[in-house]
Amino acid sequence: MDSYTVISLVILAGPLALSFDSKVAFYQYWPGVLAACFLVGGLYTIWDIGVTRRGHWTFNPKYTGTLRVWGLPLGEVLFFFAVPYACLFIYEVVVAYFGDSLWFQWPLWLSAVLVLISGLTAWKYRDQGYTRLVMLSLVLFFLVQLLLVPDLLATRAFWIFLFLSFLAFLVFNGLYTALPTIWYNPRQIWGLKAGTIPLEDFFYNFSLLGLSLVIHLTLRGGLPWLQ
Repeated sequence: MDSYTVISLVILAGPLALSFDSKVAFYQYWPGVLAACFLVGGLYTIWDIGVTRRGHWTFNPKYTGTLRVWGLPLGEVLFFFAVPYACLFIYEVVVAYFGDSLWFQWPLWLSAVLVLISGLTAWKYRDQGYTRLVMLSLVLFFLVQLLLVPDLLATRAFWIFLFLSFLAFLVFNGLYTALPTIWYNPRQIWGLKAGTIPLEDFFYNFSLLGLSLVIHLTLRGGLPWLQ
């Protein structure tokens, strides 16, 4: 089995095994979680298929193997479902063990400003494919968040979830890019990196996890513990 598939399965294994923890009881959320994972993961898979064909990046067969699903390595397809599942599990663990509350007031106009900034950045870097699309994914996240879960960015659990998820992101994405499993087309990115991780990947991860969480929370009734 190739390294990429193994890493994706490792990401999924722990949260899946702990889904039956009595305090979190993550399994009870499976219908909504799976819906969120397949909806958002499916969207990002389609994105990936398109940009791979356009040459925004290519995959290193040494670590991704030669098996392809819609032109993508099996590990890449698994990634789009394993990562949202694992991070939604992190969110529910945070809520179950530490509770949730409003940390501060998040004015709705601030989300609107972030939509505008992300959109303008996408326009400014419209000739850099990955940069442009990742900024548009932020536009989508802030719009959906504003419409469906407007208080989300003001909650303590969200920021703890984001912090823990990004710690995992630094480990696993750092491993992906250090091997490397993927080669980025330098004409499609800024070129700024944190170690081996392109800056765009941080925004990509934020929108992937954020959209998954918004869909998950919407399907389970929003933030009822804050009402």
